[in-house]
Amino acid sequence: MPLAGIIAEFNPLHNGHQYLIDTAKHEGFDVATVISGNFVQRGDTAIIPKFKRTESALSAGADIVLELPVPWSMSTAQNFALGGVSQLSAVGIDALFFGSECGDIQELYEVARILSSDEFNDRLKTRLSCGATFAKLRSELVSEILGKETDILSSPNDTLAVEYILAARRLGLSTEFRPIKRVGAMHNDKTEQSTFTTATLLRNAIISDDFGYVARFTPKHSYDIIKDSPISNIRRIDTAILAGLKQMKPAELSRIIDISEGLDNLIYKSLRDCYSLEELTEKIKSKRYTLARIRRIILSAFLGIDNSFFLTEPPYVRVLGFNDNGEKYLSGTKVKPVITKVSQIEKISEFAKLVFDKENTANEIYALTLDDPVRFISEQREAIRRFI
Repeated sequence: MPLAGIIAEFNPLHNGHQYLIDTAKHEGFDVATVISGNFVQRGDTAIIPKFKRTESALSAGADIVLELPVPWSMSTAQNFALGGVSQLSAVGIDALFFGSECGDIQELYEVARILSSDEFNDRLKTRLSCGATFAKLRSELVSEILGKETDILSSPNDTLAVEYILAARRLGLSTEFRPIKRVGAMHNDKTEQSTFTTATLLRNAIISDDFGYVARFTPKHSYDIIKDSPISNIRRIDTAILAGLKQMKPAELSRIIDISEGLDNLIYKSLRDCYSLEELTEKIKSKRYTLARIRRIILSAFLGIDNSFFLTEPPYVRVLGFNDNGEKYLSGTKVKPVITKVSQIEKISEFAKLVFDKENTANEIYALTLDDPVRFISEQREAIRRFI
């Protein structure tokens, strides 16, 4: 059977994710997913641990679950997409399925073409000092070049879709792209829908113990896993993060991915009289610097993830889980090493060991954000034995 790829966080896995997997299955595909580890692209911790989300994905019908290492899972859309597409291409996907606000592949291709054009880059250089966020400026320039308004780059899933297309081109792939038009709630929508809601509202419900709400919008298998999982709250390590950042110099901050335009100095000065992460992010965010960007930068600095990881490929494919059907896809890849045992890392490269060390450190710190860290360590060891 052909193999479909899905890049996701499953943070947590909800009815919309189930719909995406079901669509790929209905169209005759096996399914490989790559998920973020314990830190996610919005600059936060995952609400439940990665092996619990792996279990959710397998229960939802995925055949293989791969990990997107933390230098890519908590990065810009460009780097996140490059890492995800690279991982899935290594197991030989035929098509990439993704949620899309517009659902129009030709429009997505056209925006990708514009973003890689000389005309766009020339116009961008002359407008970077206007004070707008980079995302807003990109969207305005694309509309200008198209000669009509488009909100493609104002829509989070479509923005990622365009980056998937550009990543595939960068990697020299001929992947087919299958946009699945989103139905129900949009990303970060605060209103309730009949069948679908957003991951943001679900995370809020989990934190506030509103599991009746969670049950309405998640498949039963996912709900059962969520209900029985340790729950993460990044506020549990506020002090640790601030203490780590206060020891850094502007020169160290300047090497973090997505730092630009004196943002390193702004963070350094703001740290002097901030006593919570929320206070720090509120002090730094502005029209130019979005909240998600600030959170990613702060956590990247804390975890020691600098710009040496930017626009590189993950050096290995880490398997988090698979079923009997998915196992056949893991033996045929020649593109990069497939890791099913920790001991294999030592045989790859120094860069691979560096990435793996960053992931392990992130996991250990993540444990401190959980309501039951001891249980997390025990369950992670059991998950490794069970799935790999």
